[in-house]
Amino acid sequence: MLNINHLLVVLDSDHPEQTALNKALWLAEVLKADVCLLASVYEPYCGESPYLEEETKQQIRRARIEATNRWIESFVPEVEERGLKVRTEVHWNKHLHEAVIESVRTTDYDLVIKGTQPHNLIDRLFTNTDWNLMRHCPAPVLLVKSPASWKQNRILAAIDATSTDEGHQRINDNILAYAEHLADHFETDLHMVNAFPQVDLAFAMVPEVTAPDDIQAYITEQHKDACEQLAKKYNINTDHVHIVEGETDIVVAETAATIAADVLVVGSIGRSGISGVFIGNTAEQLVDKIACDVLIIKPQDGVLPDAE
Repeated sequence: MLNINHLLVVLDSDHPEQTALNKALWLAEVLKADVCLLASVYEPYCGESPYLEEETKQQIRRARIEATNRWIESFVPEVEERGLKVRTEVHWNKHLHEAVIESVRTTDYDLVIKGTQPHNLIDRLFTNTDWNLMRHCPAPVLLVKSPASWKQNRILAAIDATSTDEGHQRINDNILAYAEHLADHFETDLHMVNAFPQVDLAFAMVPEVTAPDDIQAYITEQHKDACEQLAKKYNINTDHVHIVEGETDIVVAETAATIAADVLVVGSIGRSGISGVFIGNTAEQLVDKIACDVLIIKPQDGVLPDAE
């Protein structure tokens, strides 16, 4: 059973348009959830700087926290006007993602909501907040592109239907279970997309190796069969199943645009280190390629079965 009762909304003073807050308030109203507004503040001079006395550091710290408290509290009336229960948290932390993860580990939040903007290579190299939340946050993360409510009534779940890896199979089930419950909550159409490789093209690049007969047809049939089973399990109409040949990030992005999806539900296996920077998870690549919101599900983000 999917109960989204507690929302953690990440506010960032560096971005004046709080798209996450607007989307979160709409979600909270529909889901009848309570809201926690979170902000983080930090001043490097209050860390290991040898130039300031400890008392001065503490004064600066108190002043910065008080100012951030006033800023975040300014959003409370807007939340209360909608009849929603709200509270606030201000963390003293150098990295925003660490503050969010600390909060989620302390309180059982069902969903973290944060606004997102286009990223570049520098973002990836220097611990971008979004990437770290996608990989390490203990709760599902909704990265918001627009403050508007979902109006197209379409949820798109991206899966890897034929993967035999246990972790990927678990993510497939988590993605589809979460997407199915969201579709039920919001009475929206649920679509599923699965990309499969262009094997003929791969063999064409190594002409000294002969491709097995009908290998592409075999792979296509395998993906169709696997998708058919998953569609039945999660009550997805056959005309809402999109099985497309090509690179996953390109296929998913094009499908999301074609059906005008409101939100893409996608998995992340949390690749880290320098390989994660240059290879990246598909979820991370997709965030900047699509116009809709992106909900990131990880292996631990399972949905409990309904009680009989």
